[in-house]
Amino acid sequence: MPAAPTPATPAPVWRDRLRRLRRRVDWMMLFPAAAAIAWGFGESAVAMVLVVVLPVCMALQAGRRGLVEAPIRTADRHPIQRTAVQNFVDEVLEDCATRDRTTAVLLIQIDDLHVANGEWGTELSETVMDRVVQRISATMRGQDAVFRSSDDCLTLVLNPTRRADLEVVMNIVDRVQAAVAEPISIRGRSIRVRSCIGLCSEAMAPARTGAALLAAADCALRIASRQGGDTVRAFTADLQTQVETDHKLSTRIDAALESGEIRAWFQPQIQTTTDRIAGFEALARWHHPDLGVLTPGQFLGAIASAGRMAELGNVMLRAALEALVEWDRIGLDVPHVGVNVSLEELSDPRLAERLTWQVDRYGLSPARVAVEILETVTLRENDETIVRNITALREAGFQLDLDDFGTGAASISHIARFGVHRIKLDRSFIHNIDGDADQRRVVGAILRLAENLGIDTLAEGVERAEERDCLIRLGCPHLQGFGIARPMPFDDATTWARAQAGGKIAALHHMRPHGTA
Repeated sequence: MPAAPTPATPAPVWRDRLRRLRRRVDWMMLFPAAAAIAWGFGESAVAMVLVVVLPVCMALQAGRRGLVEAPIRTADRHPIQRTAVQNFVDEVLEDCATRDRTTAVLLIQIDDLHVANGEWGTELSETVMDRVVQRISATMRGQDAVFRSSDDCLTLVLNPTRRADLEVVMNIVDRVQAAVAEPISIRGRSIRVRSCIGLCSEAMAPARTGAALLAAADCALRIASRQGGDTVRAFTADLQTQVETDHKLSTRIDAALESGEIRAWFQPQIQTTTDRIAGFEALARWHHPDLGVLTPGQFLGAIASAGRMAELGNVMLRAALEALVEWDRIGLDVPHVGVNVSLEELSDPRLAERLTWQVDRYGLSPARVAVEILETVTLRENDETIVRNITALREAGFQLDLDDFGTGAASISHIARFGVHRIKLDRSFIHNIDGDADQRRVVGAILRLAENLGIDTLAEGVERAEERDCLIRLGCPHLQGFGIARPMPFDDATTWARAQAGGKIAALHHMRPHGTA
């Protein structure tokens, strides 16, 4: 295997060619030929071959092994340039062709490094990354290579091997993610991070070049990063199409935000104790002129990459406030509307001031707006800006909803310290809850503990009547999901709410889903 690259100036062309020649030639095969030729010239020639040629061949062969089977290099703190890694992968591919072997590339993005930032500064993040690199290196074979390719990303290149199909590579992925998931103890604090992985084997790649393998793995990583958590994606042509679609969307983001192509749709939330509308959640939809109506999963990645999440948040907040004003005008009882607030917005020191000004501008009470934040945000307890924003929003009277509860590492007691008013149980807790006794016990325990702490609860992703009935029996006070109604444009949401007899949910237990998408 080629020696792992280091951040250095490129070698001259002649030196690179000599290096490739040394790697391709089996130098020990030349010794018998040299000895046979020397035999015809007598004993002195044979002696010369033994004394001179044999040591030279052994040295060159040892050098070849060093190039082909270099030990793993633990990634340096300084990211290695992509061109150096690309050249390295090219040499691995050439070695594979020579030896009838194959390889694969994995790009590993370490998430939640922000947990390591705070009172100790970014140096702690570097320490966490160092530990992660050491752990990943320990799970690999001695000839595999691990490089630091960016501040939070690693590149893993497999040494030429007989098999690198999906089954083999996924076994490696499992080892890597298990190593990353183990808590890291630093200065008396236990820190957990997660990893998203994009992978591409030689067989999956669109071309047999280092550039193609790295680009394909990067394509897969982009999609995995969009899903978050410990998502893994292998490169396919469909993923490439998705990334190309992202690029197409990215060129139209500004126009879409300004022209109204991106709008709010509204999904109802109901109270199980009163059978009334508890509120709506405002969800973004992009009415694209060529691609049709797109859901957030199809375009949020492009907007986040463009750094326009704050602008999207402004669009959704204005739509939610305008909806509340109109529903009040026509006499519909809608207690509040939930709006999602991104990490980018929470990092704005003036977020609470801006939201308060907007609500006051529409003549509404802050309590009519439920600010939805992701559970992982609560892990940033040392981020002064985020903590200050959450505290200011709570003190201003906004309702704080914690979205996707159960997908991160935060406990209810930890969340209680942030003063959230309601947790939204992730749909993974709700799916088939009626047929899983263990799942019912877990959800029941969460509901009881939340009630004891004075925290309200809502179950997301309720799709079937059996799930709905089970949650009602468990005492879950609020429900949301396709089994109640799908997200709808404003006019359809208004019609739906009016049809519920002035806000009351008729025949809750037998109601069919409503809405269009």
